[in-house]
Order: sequence, then C-alpha cells, then structure tokens
Amino acid sequence: MSSENHKTGDRRIRRTKSIFKTHFIRLVREKGYKNVTVTDIVERADYNRSTFYLYFKDKEDLAEELVTEILDELNKAFRRPFEDTMIVDYKLILPTSNAFFQHIYEQKYFYGLLKMEDTIPGLQEKFLNKFKEIFHAITYINNENKEIKLDHFNTYKMYGSYGVILEWIEGGCVKSPEEIADNLLEIFKTKEVLFKFK
Repeated sequence: MSSENHKTGDRRIRRTKSIFKTHFIRLVREKGYKNVTVTDIVERADYNRSTFYLYFKDKEDLAEELVTEILDELNKAFRRPFEDTMIVDYKLILPTSNAFFQHIYEQKYFYGLLKMEDTIPGLQEKFLNKFKEIFHAITYINNENKEIKLDHFNTYKMYGSYGVILEWIEGGCVKSPEEIADNLLEIFKTKEVLFKFK
C-alpha cells in the first residue's frame, strides 16, 4: 500500500471511529450509559455491527478510548499556548489564546456527561485525576522569582479552577471560552480581597 493510500485509510478509520464516538456521547446524554447498547450505537451511526466490532470490542472499549483521547487532548490544549516558554506571567495571557477553555467548549457535549448520574463509569474520577496531573506539573513563582512552597497551594488553585469549569459546564457553557478564561485569569491575578458576611 502506498503512503498516500495508507494516509487515506487512516483518515477513514479515524472518521468512522469519530462517528461512533459522537453518537455514543449523544446516546449516553439521552438515555444514560447503562441503557446504551451496541445496537443503539450502530443504528444511530448508520453502520453495521461488523464495522463497529472492527474497531471496538464492546461499548466499554469505545468509552475507554473516547475518555483517554479527549483527556489527552485536554492536557495538550492546556500546554499549547506555553510551548515556547518556561515561565508564564498571568498578566500577559490573553483570554483569546487559551486553547484549554476552547477545547472544553468544543467538546462540551462530552464534558456535559460529567454532571450526569448514569454516565461513563469512572469519568469524573479520570477527569479530576487528569486535572490534578496538569496542575501539579506547574511551579508557581512569586514576585521575587522564588518558588511558592506553601502546602496545598497547587491543590487550592486546582480545585478553584475545577469548580469554575464544572459550574460553566453545568450552566451549558453559555459564556464564551474567552469570558471564562478572562474571569479565571482575573481571579488568579488577585492577591488580596476583603470579605464580609451577609
């Protein structure tokens, strides 16, 4: 097989698998993970069962590949704007350059599964673990160019961001990725705030 034919075949495989995954996500949103069958998936995707089993062992195999693929994309999207630099200044990050929130917005139907009760098994845990992996790879530096070594500092930043993202997803991603990125950047740039009880 020539290189060009091989590439065409790879694209066809990726496209077919993507169609199965897209319809799988929609079906889980409609009827819950436990109620989705391979028959449902192939009928909705308008393929036969033999094509499905050419690429996946069962719906669990499809679900595992889907989750792994999208969470890997999440990690890459987070790092993409910072590929050419080791140190990042919040003040210099533009909301429009934040590929991380753009990725979540583009995959909002998948991430909407996080708020479902009958969702892909282990999805919330895997998402949170990937989030921890992303944030714990960050070293925060103060104004004196010294590493911030406060206990739980990364965890605090991570869970705050996690909460903002979950709230955005639960609200249907009505705000644009740029608005959410801008809000979070403003929070991260804020050093001190006063508070009062209602």
